[in-house]
Amino acid sequence: MNRLNIVLIVLILVLSAFFIYDYLNRPKTAYVIIGEVFNEFSMKKDLEKKYTATKNVRQKVLDSIAIDLRILTKKIDIEKGKNEESVNNYNLKREEFYQKQKNFQQDNEALTKQYDQEILTQLNQYVKDYGKENHYQYIFGNDNNGSLMYAEETKNLTKQITEYINQKYKGLK
Repeated sequence: MNRLNIVLIVLILVLSAFFIYDYLNRPKTAYVIIGEVFNEFSMKKDLEKKYTATKNVRQKVLDSIAIDLRILTKKIDIEKGKNEESVNNYNLKREEFYQKQKNFQQDNEALTKQYDQEILTQLNQYVKDYGKENHYQYIFGNDNNGSLMYAEETKNLTKQITEYINQKYKGLK
C-alpha cells in the first residue's frame, strides 16, 4: 500500500469515529401529548371520582334545603303570609341555602384546583422518573398551544408514559 492509501484509510477511520461519537452523544429526545397523559392518568380518574362524590353530597344538602323552602313556601301561601314566624323561617332558610350554595361552589373550585395541582405534581415526577430510567435528555410536552410545532411520530412517548405513570401510581414500578 502506498502512503496516500494509508492516509485515506486513517482519514476515513477518524471521520467514521467522529460520526459514531457524534451519533452516540446526541441527546435522546421525545415528546408526549400532555392532555392525553393527564386524562388517562389513574390518579386523575381516582380523584375525579372522589370529587364527584363530594360534590354529590353537597348537592344533596342543597336539595334538602330546597325541599324545605318549597314546604315553607306552600305553608306561607296557605297562611296568605299572615304568620310572621313562617315568613321569618322562610327567609332564614333561603339565606342558609344561598350561603351554602356559595360556600359549596367556592369549595368545589378550591378542591378542583387542589386535585389538579396534586395530579400535575405527581405526573411531572413520574415523567421525570421515566426520563431518567430510559436515559432521555429531553422529553418535550405537546399541549397544542404551539410549544411543539412538529415531531416525528416515532418520538411520541404518550402511550409509554401513560402506561408507566399508571403502573407507578398503582405501585407496580
